[in-house]
Amino acid sequence: MAFSNPLLLIGLAAILVPIIIHLFNFRRYKTIYFSNVKMLEEIKKKTKREQTLQQLIVLTLRVLGIAALALAFAQPYIPSGKQKNRTGNLVTIFLDNSHSMEANSKEGKTLYDAVDAAKNIVNAFGFNDDFVLTTHDFTGEQTHILNKDQILEMLDKVQASPNSHTLAEVLAFEKNTCANSQKGNVVHYYLSDFQKNNFNIALLDADSAASTFLIPLPTEAANNVGIDSCWFLSPVFKVGNQVTYFVRIHNYGKEEVNKVPVKLYINDKQKAVASPDIPAGTYVDCRMVYNIEEPGTQCGRVAIEDAPITFDDQLFFTYEVTDNTRIAAIHGKDRNRFLDALYGRDSVFNYLPMAYTQVNYTQLKQCEVIVLSDVPTISSGLADELTKFVKGGGTLLVFPPKEMDNTYNRLLSSLGAASYGALAKKELKCGQINTESQYFKGALESQREKLDMPVTLQHYEIQGGNGGEVVMALEDGSPLLAVYPVERGKVILSAVGMDDVYGNPHRHALFFVPLHNIGIMSAMQNKLYNTIGKDRMQTVASRTGSSDEVLTLRSRGHKEEFIPEQRRIGNETALYFHDQVKEGGLFDIVNGGAVTGTLAFNQDRKESDLDCYDADELTKMAKASGKEIDVIAADTKNIAKSVADKLNGKPLWPYFIIFALLCLLAEIALLRFWGKPTINNERNSEQTT
Repeated sequence: MAFSNPLLLIGLAAILVPIIIHLFNFRRYKTIYFSNVKMLEEIKKKTKREQTLQQLIVLTLRVLGIAALALAFAQPYIPSGKQKNRTGNLVTIFLDNSHSMEANSKEGKTLYDAVDAAKNIVNAFGFNDDFVLTTHDFTGEQTHILNKDQILEMLDKVQASPNSHTLAEVLAFEKNTCANSQKGNVVHYYLSDFQKNNFNIALLDADSAASTFLIPLPTEAANNVGIDSCWFLSPVFKVGNQVTYFVRIHNYGKEEVNKVPVKLYINDKQKAVASPDIPAGTYVDCRMVYNIEEPGTQCGRVAIEDAPITFDDQLFFTYEVTDNTRIAAIHGKDRNRFLDALYGRDSVFNYLPMAYTQVNYTQLKQCEVIVLSDVPTISSGLADELTKFVKGGGTLLVFPPKEMDNTYNRLLSSLGAASYGALAKKELKCGQINTESQYFKGALESQREKLDMPVTLQHYEIQGGNGGEVVMALEDGSPLLAVYPVERGKVILSAVGMDDVYGNPHRHALFFVPLHNIGIMSAMQNKLYNTIGKDRMQTVASRTGSSDEVLTLRSRGHKEEFIPEQRRIGNETALYFHDQVKEGGLFDIVNGGAVTGTLAFNQDRKESDLDCYDADELTKMAKASGKEIDVIAADTKNIAKSVADKLNGKPLWPYFIIFALLCLLAEIALLRFWGKPTINNERNSEQTT
């Protein structure tokens, strides 16, 4: 047994008072006259023995009562073994302020209950202890050791956060901060709703020198319905086209919800409505169809109405609708009339032919596709520019010349694509078409035997290139048209050139299908939206081609504005926004005061699932883990007492208070009732005689 206030044990000296009173017995004796003294000697002996015994018992009760009171004020307890030394405490508090903590509780909001509980924990410690506060915000203030006043002030500022870090990330952040303290006793407190999809007790520190406490914050049962994700059936967007949009609505609750109103807005105009029924614990993919009416950046938003969790009731997204795809065709001595017919006469494409001796590099940087056709040699300057173009996200389509030098394979080798081999002068038909390729899918009927296949008179062998996709193959299995991914872009190699010496592929409609789709697919949307906390970078097309341009991200409504880290990659600019985005919504890309595009950001949906561990489940998990982990019920009225009890051990002072009261009651009963029945009985006996 130990004492919290051992100095108060000096109160035990008070037991001398009843002892002194008993020894000197200051009471005066009274003379009583009896008319009959026949049995006086016997009564006197009996009364004296009883009085002595009574006084000893009363003395004992008084001594024990005073001693129990003195011990109670010294606050005795049975040590738990948690505190290893007396150098002070380092108290770390993780307060979960993610969106799931906005759920309703019996007292109001779960987050507010957590803040109150954290304050009670702090108040259970002294001003000489060190404190560390960690939330999902990971702010600079949370990297410092705090005193009692500072942490109480910070707790008053805690608000719900769009960030949601994993437990491993929280523990790593907390550990780095704790390294700055020299206190000997480390005590960890984790206040959270402990969502099952984001908590793993095995990750908690197994250090026996530290004490770990889990404080679950119970929430009232709620049927949360949230928007999970969205996508388009087709990745290509053109004005006048009808597009099919899908949005996944998830019912995380345990009850079915009916007729959930789902509304789709494009550029703040309502385009479609749905009202699905969603069974408990499942999701429904809503299909919405609408027409694209205008080019440029399209800002979309799909919304539902659901309470009390509202952060997942909206999903923002953006996509680009271009008037045409910019295609640059670098040719040899003469322009290729077949490419002119394919790309130059179609309004879908902005066709820019240029001779290999007069390449406009500024225009190349603004294109989505570059075509090399019958170029006799590739200069080092052009090769460098093409390498940057492809790695930055562009598409390079290569048609070999009649006579090829080694500059082609040197370029392809630097890109990590396949290379050209020998010229095979033999007649072959196209033997296989990859109808599952995005460049053919949906364009052909299933009866392949009825197709008139193109015929080659000669072709270049395409060698190597691991990871490539063969779109069309010859009868001997060698590629006729193949696609090779290179970082963000792709290289598409043709085994034949756009000339009659290679046969009729360049005149064949079947060969034109993938070539046409290559131009269209190069303008597809890469990313509809970014998830806060997960996606930290997105590339955007460079509008000016200048390496000195500085882009700014500004939220709609001008609530947030910042300059992200940016790097120029080929004809694109990579924007690294890290943790700068705090709220979901639409952010305009501003360059020199002009808006050049828009990015969409949404909250992480892992907070939508409100299925959490309760105190009993956590207790069982803690016992099964074999670690020194305790669970404290989050009753904010008694949390300070629970903290002290768990940290210091089992308190004994209430038992001493009860024992002192029992001693007092026993003394009163003894003085009130001892001997009176005997005296009354003797008087009655004398009267009878």
